Amino acid sequence: MHSHTLAAALGGALLLGSLGAAAAPDAAALRLELDRSNALVAAQVARAAYPEYFRRAYARYPNLPAGALEAIAYSETNWVHVRPEAQNPRDLHMPRSYGVMGLYHGGGFADMVGDGARLIGRSAQQVIDDPESNILAAAALLDRALAAGQPDKRSRALAQPEAMAAVLARYAGYGASNGGIADYARQSFAYGVMQTLQQGVDAQGVKIPAQPLELERAFDAGQLQKLRAPALLMNAADDSVRANPALSRELARSAAPATDVGAKAVDFGEAIWNPASSSNYSTASNQTSAVIMHTMEGSYAGSISWFQNPSAQVSAHYLIRKSDGQITQMVREYHQAWHAKNHNYYTIGIEHDGRAADAGNWSAAMVNASARLTKSICARRGVNCASAWKGPGYDTFHLVPDSVRVKGHGMLSGNENRYDPGKYFPWSNYYNLINGGGGNPNPPGKYWVDTFANATGYKWPSTLTPVGTLNQGTNYVYCKAWGEEVRVGNSYNHYWLKTDLDVGPAGAWVSAYYLSRWGNDEARDNSGAVIPDC
Repeated sequence: MHSHTLAAALGGALLLGSLGAAAAPDAAALRLELDRSNALVAAQVARAAYPEYFRRAYARYPNLPAGALEAIAYSETNWVHVRPEAQNPRDLHMPRSYGVMGLYHGGGFADMVGDGARLIGRSAQQVIDDPESNILAAAALLDRALAAGQPDKRSRALAQPEAMAAVLARYAGYGASNGGIADYARQSFAYGVMQTLQQGVDAQGVKIPAQPLELERAFDAGQLQKLRAPALLMNAADDSVRANPALSRELARSAAPATDVGAKAVDFGEAIWNPASSSNYSTASNQTSAVIMHTMEGSYAGSISWFQNPSAQVSAHYLIRKSDGQITQMVREYHQAWHAKNHNYYTIGIEHDGRAADAGNWSAAMVNASARLTKSICARRGVNCASAWKGPGYDTFHLVPDSVRVKGHGMLSGNENRYDPGKYFPWSNYYNLINGGGGNPNPPGKYWVDTFANATGYKWPSTLTPVGTLNQGTNYVYCKAWGEEVRVGNSYNHYWLKTDLDVGPAGAWVSAYYLSRWGNDEARDNSGAVIPDC
């Protein structure tokens, strides 16, 4: 065990032991936070070796664009060396993927592990077990995809970085199927990787420098409308993210008749409609009296492709992307998706990007989008959101009462081989989000606040460069600072709150003007406590 992790574990054990039986709920929350912190530290220790492995891969395949391998690893696994058998041997959400790069090994998708192993002269087991071999195998596969787009079939550097979109689509590993819907999944994979490169990452030991990519040159206008939905305009030049109502209206009326990808979702208007194969769900009536949380045990784009594969025999009603909270609907709510065995006839299934065992999986964007969706289902379908599970989460199967109508896959009878969405899913926060806010205990360093409208996020309190949006609802903030006045009529506030945006970067600033409960130049959390200065 790493020395910092050991120290944290010993300190946590002493603290928890001193709390006593009367403080059991707080002890459980602290224990979960300790487990999560230790898991993140362990992940960072493992990631420390990966930059050198990436460097060696680029040295062997020098025509690969800088950052491409790191961005693929981030999009597919969050830089976690995944070993699916050790986590859940019978997980059938989608074909298993392996290693830092999330390489498929058959099972309905391409055999990237086997093909990559042959290209680098190592065994398939080495590619599965050894992070360096896994990264090198992915580099060889990406180089092959790069060469396939060249007239003479020899690997050469790209003339412009935006041309990487077509290379990534060839690399994706979703099998041989082609056509509009299948192509959309590959485009979604390419978009996720290139969006990571455009924005950059510096968090939890993952460092990917931002690149000035113009995604408008990488995808045609129609593709980009669908890939960016819900309608946002992102401008790398001025680091802004802003809503585009005209694009939103265009999305609503621009369904492609041949593929039905990109039509306005028929049940939840924020989503895009991208149907699963009719072989993967039942048109029988759904009683829609419960909502079940899943993790994909893979990626958003991969799950879209798998649910469209007629041999998959699995589906869910909704999928949510981790990076920005995009929601795809694949089965109508009144039909039965195949996601929960003998519980399909009355449940709505929501799949979340990523893996249950990853402590760093639950982005604010994904959790908030999921909560908006679940809250809408409760309102439209009569599901009792107030009965939702409040926590804790589990890393093993854990049956909960049938009276709990919003819960995890691993809490359902007959699903004993599952535990998703896992112990790191933020159940307490989620309960608050779907039930109108209020009453959240503050986790360490965070303060819960209600906002009455979507708030624009900025880089700094004094330089008003927009970088994204904090959605209306219950959110957490870290601290406050004095800055530019925001005023509408007689209402104003000079305080600014540091937070992680729903759309946009972490550590941005929103005006305390948007707080629901407090007056001019006040910045308090939902319990009335003054938010501390930064």
